Amino acid sequence: MNGNLKDFYADLNPRLLLSHSDRSFAETMIVFVYLLLFSVLVYRLLIFILEKVRPATDTAHEYNRRKVFRTSFIAVCVFIYFPIIFSSLEFLPTMLGFAGAGIVISLKEYWLNIIGWMLILGSNGFKVGDRIDIDGVKGDVVNIGFLKFSLVEVSNDLKSEQSTNRLIHFPNYFIVNNKFFLVSDTMDFVWEEIRLTLDLDSDWEKAEQICLEILNKEVNFTVEDIEEKIKEVSKNYLVRIGATTPIVYTTIEPEGSILLSLRFLTPIRAKRTNRSLLSREILKRFKNEPTIQFKR
Repeated sequence: MNGNLKDFYADLNPRLLLSHSDRSFAETMIVFVYLLLFSVLVYRLLIFILEKVRPATDTAHEYNRRKVFRTSFIAVCVFIYFPIIFSSLEFLPTMLGFAGAGIVISLKEYWLNIIGWMLILGSNGFKVGDRIDIDGVKGDVVNIGFLKFSLVEVSNDLKSEQSTNRLIHFPNYFIVNNKFFLVSDTMDFVWEEIRLTLDLDSDWEKAEQICLEILNKEVNFTVEDIEEKIKEVSKNYLVRIGATTPIVYTTIEPEGSILLSLRFLTPIRAKRTNRSLLSREILKRFKNEPTIQFKR
């Protein structure tokens, strides 16, 4: 019994294990655990001494110093321990397999970023100049990198959608894990609506006619412009945009009023400009029409 116990302790003796160059796989794993524990203890001791001898001036300095020290310490340990762990070449392929699996798992986000980068550059991705909405953030794409893409943020207020001039960076794996909405620079027209609520006694037919005249006059693009863009987008997508001419819908609201909905296509970056232009023209025309009254 005592002999077996001595043999057991001898098998776990780090000095004896390190002296053998023909270790088994199990012994190699035991050596690896010993070296790992020794490294953690040495690292903590060195950090403790460093903080006592030269305290950090602020939290940023402490963070950067610890990051540099940790990276350097790991690199030194790998350089020193590699020949010890792999002194028995018989187990080198197995250890490399474990190391490779560990690297793949620990760098999962980097691999996903590379996959995301390939998806972005693919036919179903986006390019610089496109406007996207992802993870609740809307913006214009200004840069696409190997690991991340950048947006200039656009306000989420649907009535304005003006740039906030803030730069936001997203890792590329966001498009793998999240849905995103895209307004391509190739097809940058979107449907927009302006809603007007009139009194039930108003001359809705005249109001509808005035609104339609203003839409046809002020919305400055031709059907050919839109059809050309649709033709370009149709190379990758089956797009049916339907009628492209402006229209005014008239409905009776439950509270006793008339709702005019002015629906028109507009370039996405001109939404606020066109809303302002059309609103000004409507106010000017309705001002001279006593039979047309807005609902108060």
